[in-house]
Amino acid sequence: MFEVPNRFLAVLCGLAVCASAAVDQCKPIGWATRSGRTSTAFEVTGGGNVAPITVKTFDDLQKYAKDSSPRVIYIDGTLGSGWNGRTGDRLNITGSNKTIIGLKPGTVLKAPIHISKASNIIVRNIVIQGPGSNADQAWDNLTIENNGSKNIWIDHCEFWDGQDGNADVVKGADNVTFTWCIFGYKKKSSHNLSNLIGSSDDEPESEGKLNVTYMFNWWQAANQRKPRCRYGNVHVVNNLLTGNASITNGTDVLGVSAGHMCRVRTERNVFINEANPIYTGNANGTGVNEVIDNIFTNCSGNTKGTGTSFTPPYEYESFMLKASEVEAAVKANAGATLKSPTECDESTPASSSSVTSASSSSVERMAEKAYQAEKGSINGGVVESSNVGFNGEGYVNFDKGGDFTIPVKVDVAGQYKLDIDFSNGSGEERTLAISAGESKAEFGFKATISWTTWVTESVNLDLVAGENSVKFATLDGKDGPNIDQFDVMLVKAAARPDTTAKDTTAKDSSKTSIAKTLSMMATKTYRVSLFDTKGALVRCLKVESAKIGDVAWLTRGLPAGIYVMRMTAPGVDYRRFIAVK
Repeated sequence: MFEVPNRFLAVLCGLAVCASAAVDQCKPIGWATRSGRTSTAFEVTGGGNVAPITVKTFDDLQKYAKDSSPRVIYIDGTLGSGWNGRTGDRLNITGSNKTIIGLKPGTVLKAPIHISKASNIIVRNIVIQGPGSNADQAWDNLTIENNGSKNIWIDHCEFWDGQDGNADVVKGADNVTFTWCIFGYKKKSSHNLSNLIGSSDDEPESEGKLNVTYMFNWWQAANQRKPRCRYGNVHVVNNLLTGNASITNGTDVLGVSAGHMCRVRTERNVFINEANPIYTGNANGTGVNEVIDNIFTNCSGNTKGTGTSFTPPYEYESFMLKASEVEAAVKANAGATLKSPTECDESTPASSSSVTSASSSSVERMAEKAYQAEKGSINGGVVESSNVGFNGEGYVNFDKGGDFTIPVKVDVAGQYKLDIDFSNGSGEERTLAISAGESKAEFGFKATISWTTWVTESVNLDLVAGENSVKFATLDGKDGPNIDQFDVMLVKAAARPDTTAKDTTAKDSSKTSIAKTLSMMATKTYRVSLFDTKGALVRCLKVESAKIGDVAWLTRGLPAGIYVMRMTAPGVDYRRFIAVK
């Protein structure tokens, strides 16, 4: 192993500086973060920053889940009296902008969840134990249905022994993500059918909808529907599917199934002891299942895909696991395992990507970002430092008609989000033209409370792989806001080559080795942050320029498990998972 000299480990970062890298691990991903079947971003916030309400009765939980106000609801204790068929307690979430979280690991809800005509919903850290499956049209453990049910994130939950199913998305619902969940059966039955997307081939309200992402989930001993879909664009990535013959023996066992008008991208998953992992019998001539770099261990039946599915319009590759890392990561972290409802909040600053509404003359600043405006080439403007609250050495104050240009280097061509810190105490909106090559956006920076109130707005630009010159320019000889700093984050990579002819046998397709990436960064000073998969900061270092061949120095002494590494420097924002054995 390569040993990093002590001088390169000399500077230890404070939590407030480095914790911002954990934000991505605490925020929703996938289809829940998009508007419809487009690349337009949607920020899933649930109840947002409203004061949490702790409920200890099912009646209170139901009351707040239905009302029209944004809510953050903590469930304290086991709530609900149980159900069977279509009678008993059922939690109906019909009010939008809700966050519902189990207060402790393994919080049990003795009621299925029904989300209907509600949007911007977060449900996490909850266990629902069904009464066992049957062939009746009983309640599912979770049902998301009807037009208007959209932008929903289900995270770190467990769904066991659902009667009709474990977790269904049907009848025009859209933009749903499941992460770190368990879908399983403990009781033997011929109807252990888990996740249905679209309830009928004749469901016109679902055309162009039912877009669902499954990432880091674990299907255990389910007969079928892992998932089974119609109509949607469904992304099944980095999941674990394990069979159990003592529960499934004597039944038809089918895995991921693309049905009527559904396109599935089945990518870097692990199938163990599964029959028919990739089932094509429901395709109806219109279903497509593209199978990319999965691992099949002791499986029987089909493992081959059909056709080309779709390119996800959201960024996920920077934190996608290699298939060989999936089993350990999912087994260690899936389920209602969060120690507290604020586990993410404790390790990340609030309001990292939105405008902060401040009541004082300045707001608490975020970490220093990768690109400092004062480092750019300024043409018509000055670097100032008189208005407190900025990061770096100063900020750019434009002259009327002024501009500045700063080099931005990215590894992948595509659409990027620029998170820009600015102040504008003028009392009126000021517009800048922000451009990189042929890509240009005009954005109005709203007035802030004062020139010492620094807030963040986001603008999207298309960048090419390699060096880009990002220009901020005033318009029509007018003035602009003061610009402090910005970060760039990949939103959507440029279209990739067709992978239809790709070999779909088990393999590891990681793109860029750590050694190669670090050598590319050799002449830089960069910040290295390490987090667990729930977003908690584990280690943070600032490393001066050096060529590093591995990361043993970063993980030495840590318990076995999966960790998230982020390395940042001007022009570099590199992230990946690391397995410690």
